Amino acid sequence: MSVVADGSGSRCRAVVARMGAERTRWRVMVEAWPSAGRYEGRLVFEPDNLGASASSRVTAPVLRGGSAEDVVGAAYDMSEKRLRELLHSLA
Repeated sequence: MSVVADGSGSRCRAVVARMGAERTRWRVMVEAWPSAGRYEGRLVFEPDNLGASASSRVTAPVLRGGSAEDVVGAAYDMSEKRLRELLHSLA
């Protein structure tokens, strides 16, 4: 798992999957940040192709955990089927 933290160490971002959908290859990332004594996270779907016609899509905060690592782990545990459902819901 490769997690990139911001300078303060409180926010992080990690690539959790790559998948094909809607004739586009997508990179799926999770972003996590502290909120009221816990961590929240959202998924970011970005086209993985140069020159792709699709634009990035971002969910509302859908993951929660006691630490940023918990949030990233929960994103890794999501099935590809669930990731596709979320991607399609953002279209």
